[in-house]
Amino acid sequence: MLGFPLWLRIGHYLNIIFMTLLMRSGMQILADHPMLYWNDDCAPGSEWIKFGKKVMPKDKLWTSLDQAEAINPVLGITGGRHNLGAARRWHFFTAILWVTNGFIYVTLLFATGEWLRYVPVSWSIFPDAWHTFLTYASFHVPPLAAYNPFDPLQQLTYFIIIFILSPLQIITGLGMSPSFIGRFPWYSKMLGGKQAARSLHFLGFVSFVVFVIIHVTLVAFVHSRTLIMNITVGGPTGNWNLAITIFWLAILFMILLNVAITWYTLRHQRRVQDILDPFVNVFMRILGRLPSRQAYTEKDISPYFIVNGPPPRDADWQTLKENDFKDWKLEIGGLVKRPCSLSLEDLKREFTKVEQITKHNCIQGWSGVAKWGGVSVSDLIKRVEPFSKARYMVFYAYDTKYDTEGVEGRKYYGSFTLKEMMMPQSILAYEMNGKPLPLEHGAPLRVRAESRLGFKMVKYLKSIEFVDDLRTIGDGHGGYRQDVQFYDNIASI
Repeated sequence: MLGFPLWLRIGHYLNIIFMTLLMRSGMQILADHPMLYWNDDCAPGSEWIKFGKKVMPKDKLWTSLDQAEAINPVLGITGGRHNLGAARRWHFFTAILWVTNGFIYVTLLFATGEWLRYVPVSWSIFPDAWHTFLTYASFHVPPLAAYNPFDPLQQLTYFIIIFILSPLQIITGLGMSPSFIGRFPWYSKMLGGKQAARSLHFLGFVSFVVFVIIHVTLVAFVHSRTLIMNITVGGPTGNWNLAITIFWLAILFMILLNVAITWYTLRHQRRVQDILDPFVNVFMRILGRLPSRQAYTEKDISPYFIVNGPPPRDADWQTLKENDFKDWKLEIGGLVKRPCSLSLEDLKREFTKVEQITKHNCIQGWSGVAKWGGVSVSDLIKRVEPFSKARYMVFYAYDTKYDTEGVEGRKYYGSFTLKEMMMPQSILAYEMNGKPLPLEHGAPLRVRAESRLGFKMVKYLKSIEFVDDLRTIGDGHGGYRQDVQFYDNIASI
């Protein structure tokens, strides 16, 4: 008879905590673009499922931000508020802990022989599991003798959860990383595309939810005393009062932990960002080193490309627009030997035009394929000759952001390391799908950094500054979204 050693009980409990946090943060992330697709174009009406009641108007421009839905404050890890930065941070932090705990758990299973509790060793598991299912379906309970330590149906279910569904969640999670699928396009195709990976990830989440509901129901109504004793004190012959006390204290702690995380995150978002980012960024940077090697074809270009923000209201940009940006100039300075000011004609005349058909991956979850034409940033870097101490390029936009009350806020900006900008598919685009860059997509010039999420790709470019330290720019976190909405700066997943 297999037992319930302490390491197994601890691993089981940690898994419950991590899964709860993953589910809550995952629902918060989904609410920012509450549609799921089997195609990467994300055209309105092509989703296979939609959550929420919003209907996008047909008589005016709407953006991806307009599609975000509120979520029940009990379900969302940040109390249901629109807080994508914090939700992603907790999701990735917890995912690392969940994967680590799972790796240790599985390793100990095989090192101690406890793997037999989950891994079937005979094909008879299938008819036995079916017989057990019929027993439950007829509202009967298998005898305690059928558990070793689980009945056949439970054993088969646990095997699927641990050795099939959990790895699939990791696989599909990677399938949503712009850095990973940009470097390995075959991986995305294997999954059916970025949106298919997102849909499969969601279906995996639903499977976990269904499993938890059934699992808790069985613990409550099927040999509950024995099961609670096993998972708390390690066996059926221990102290029942101690076992039930541990059981309810564990549940209480899990609830209080979730409440505390929500409360603390809402009141100390910057502190949470500063505490968790160094840990999460270790893994973000590993993905971030992967250069994009996308090579989509003309037939892959999305017929519809979602707009992720309205054009600037700024008077300077509006004036430039009226003259088709003929008077626009890109100012480049900072820690460079040869600062310069370049018009659109200068960019087209003095630099070799590059074109690439790539997939845009928005932080909200949507995607779209387009053909971009413009200037390689590496060519621009060579032209201005940065000083050796220059480490970052800061891109400033004409775009001033406004709060929900319409009050004018800060200018939009973003940053990249020089290494990121030296990657082959980092360009400044002045064309989209063979035509001048549309107003709503960043005219006259925008950044394209294909191994990063879309919010990093600054639109409506005004100037570029080479600096040695981002802490002196804005609030010091590398961009408008990072400073104001607490996004991460690497944005590789």
